[in-house]
Amino acid sequence: MGVSAGHPRDISGCEDRDGGETESMSDHEIRIALVLNGGVSLAVWMGGVTHELDLIRRASGGGSRPAAQPYDEVLAARWKELCHRDGEQRRLVVDVIAGTSAGGLNGSLLATAISHGSTLDPDGDNGPWLRQRWVGLGSLEVGKLVPAAGKPSSSVLDGDFFLKELNSLLEGVADAGKASAAEPVTLFVTASGLGIQQFEAKDAAGQRFVVPDHRYLYCFTSERAAKYDGKNRSFSVKENNGLKNTNLLARAARASASFPVAFGPVLETPKMGDAPPRMQPGPHQESGAWLVDGGVLDNAPFAPVLDVVARRPVTGRATRYVLYVVPSAGIGSAETRLVDANQPNWRVAALSAVQYPREVDFRSDVEQLERLLLEADASWSDSQRLFDRCIQQPPERDRLRAAAQMLLPAYSRGRAAGGVWEAVTIATHDQSTVLDAATALSEAQIDDILATKHPWVPGPDGSMLPLRIEAGNPCWDWGTGAAERVVRLVLRSLRTQIDSAAREERADLDRRLKATSDSLQRVLAVRDELSDELAKADLDLQPAGGAEAVAVGLTDIFELLQVQRALGDEFAALIKVVGIDVVETALEVEVVSRCTSARTPQQRSAPFQFLRLGPDIPLTLLDELPEGSIANDLKDRILYGTQVGHFGAFGAADWRRWDWLMGRLHCVAHLGAMLGADPDWIRETQRQVLEAEDWKIGKVLERIQRLANDFPADAGMGALTTMRNELNTTREGIATTKGLADRMVAVSGGLSPVFGNWVKAVAGRKQQPGSWLLQCARWFTEPARQTAWHRLVKSADLTPARQPLIFQRWLPVALLAAVVLLLVAAGVVDVAAVRIIFALLAGLVLAVGAAVMAGTWYVRRQRKRIQLWIENRLPPISPEPRDRS
Repeated sequence: MGVSAGHPRDISGCEDRDGGETESMSDHEIRIALVLNGGVSLAVWMGGVTHELDLIRRASGGGSRPAAQPYDEVLAARWKELCHRDGEQRRLVVDVIAGTSAGGLNGSLLATAISHGSTLDPDGDNGPWLRQRWVGLGSLEVGKLVPAAGKPSSSVLDGDFFLKELNSLLEGVADAGKASAAEPVTLFVTASGLGIQQFEAKDAAGQRFVVPDHRYLYCFTSERAAKYDGKNRSFSVKENNGLKNTNLLARAARASASFPVAFGPVLETPKMGDAPPRMQPGPHQESGAWLVDGGVLDNAPFAPVLDVVARRPVTGRATRYVLYVVPSAGIGSAETRLVDANQPNWRVAALSAVQYPREVDFRSDVEQLERLLLEADASWSDSQRLFDRCIQQPPERDRLRAAAQMLLPAYSRGRAAGGVWEAVTIATHDQSTVLDAATALSEAQIDDILATKHPWVPGPDGSMLPLRIEAGNPCWDWGTGAAERVVRLVLRSLRTQIDSAAREERADLDRRLKATSDSLQRVLAVRDELSDELAKADLDLQPAGGAEAVAVGLTDIFELLQVQRALGDEFAALIKVVGIDVVETALEVEVVSRCTSARTPQQRSAPFQFLRLGPDIPLTLLDELPEGSIANDLKDRILYGTQVGHFGAFGAADWRRWDWLMGRLHCVAHLGAMLGADPDWIRETQRQVLEAEDWKIGKVLERIQRLANDFPADAGMGALTTMRNELNTTREGIATTKGLADRMVAVSGGLSPVFGNWVKAVAGRKQQPGSWLLQCARWFTEPARQTAWHRLVKSADLTPARQPLIFQRWLPVALLAAVVLLLVAAGVVDVAAVRIIFALLAGLVLAVGAAVMAGTWYVRRQRKRIQLWIENRLPPISPEPRDRS
């Protein structure tokens, strides 16, 4: 049912889904926008981080949120005490999550818990529920995640099994929830598309060119959003929980974690291609693409995350953090370090070529964050200070008003050009860019625009009043962009005031803050509806008079949606709450601050603080112990998941439990510091984590020393050897190693059938090729194959190769016997011609026999040399079982 624009309804989300009032808001919300980036077995460490985050948000909120399990009760109490110190009720809220690769898996689970009023620990019979799931999934059991022998599959691991398990995890979290505890959250999941993915752009000469873009972005939200109906000039609240469809969510998360070769690509279904959930590419791209790991492009979606952050309603004091969870210490230099002035060899250059793209990915993430942070502050800070100063100092306000009046013509012309350009970029499906010369409007074209009716931009000689009264109704002539910026300016000023206000003053500030936040939601709803209509329009700058035609089309849409009246009613209501002077001052700041940048596209942003959560933070628990410095030197190598190309934690269940423990400890260190805890508090809380996870400090110290010994910075192949030895300590590990090696051989045909046949002949345990050439190759590589398999896994059962006839040991003897027989025959035959033939045949057979003998000797020698080469480079499996207690 619609709600009159003149009598707006509360859309801030302070009512629960059953219509009743929720618990009172906390004094101070700590809002977390969580960006999770990492892959493969690092999912276990990230699982520990998300478990602790989930515990903190539930403990700080209290109320109807699920309680902690018995082993975490002490920890929950400590987090609650920290958040409620000094009479302040701080509540940690995770309301935006973005995940890439393994981050997409953990992010999907946390978002499901939040949106369903659930927990990541619904069943604590055997310790943390999510820990048990990740430890079990990481075992790579044959017949489950590793396909059984003979099962057709295009990848090493079984993606269908993993999809079913992931969906089961999501359903388990969702089913444990309570609607009364559900909270709004928005989840972004990334993937990378295969095939041809691109958009068209044009250069200054009008020449078209294509820009490859294989990034895919999916959005699932349970946020209550305002919806504007332009026909009836009314607003409604859209109830939504896009995370209810766990099948669709599991498929998107599975696509994000489709590490090439390990998992097969995921087909984008029509439901995945709908908008929502798909945000990128746009609706012009049909569904049906094959998707692989989002980490291939390392596309951490900070921009859409901050756009959602800027849209979130504010109903009280709130502080925003962007928490970037990345399980690495940055780009290492060991592979590319030049130790002297000599020219580096090809190996150094090749490894640098592999490492540098990773450096670009990481650097791009940091640079993008820095740019967005500057936009969030720089676009507001000077104008914000000007606004606040003019509100408090009447002389400053008088100067501002005079300046705005003089600069209005420049502002109006800039907004006319900027509005047309923004309309075209929305309406053009081939993605116009500023590289196109046609996007730059001339002064004559701007004159033509302003000569037409333009309800989306004020006239250059018009009034500076916010509202124009027409037939007794208020109208807003400043457009939707100015409306959003004016409301945001007022909103931020109120947020700044409430941060430092005395408790008795907060009630009135809360009321004004809530009204302004609600107003912003409705302004955004109008802008969204306008964008939707523009996307359906056919607007083009290219024909003669194109700019004027676009302006006319934009005006028609404004009038169709009754934008001036809707925003006029909205600002009239806002003025009643915050006062006319506040809105007028904000509008004057808009003119002065944007008069020279009115054509610049707006980057919607809101103030935030950045916090990186990684495994290289010192463990306060070990500060006074020698192992503490060892742990600091290890940095990200303190995780098994960072070893062997991020597959290391698959080595043993105990390794995965360690990475999970580290995830919780690192989260305590980072979040404790963020919330103002001192080192003693962090130390004791980390000790309580050890208690909850049933670890003794002595075992932690032993494990750190073992990690330093097993995985030095220059470990190289030694890390793989350590993982192999660990896998071979148990029957399950031996089966896993054998199954994985068999799968890698089996899927080699993915490169080409011919290549696959050769790999299977040379490396397979059981294969018996049919062709003579492949039989020769299998026999030739048999000593090397047996050595490699027995150095890889205990009890490797290999089928002996059939020895080709030409390499049979009796063949030279048989040929020599044939020579003797031919010579005897030549001696007893009386016919001269026959005798000559027999002699020639004897010579020929003798030559062949000699060649066979020499060739067989050489081939056998080479077989032995290759076997020795492998023996020298692959150390034998350690005969001693490791202490895994």
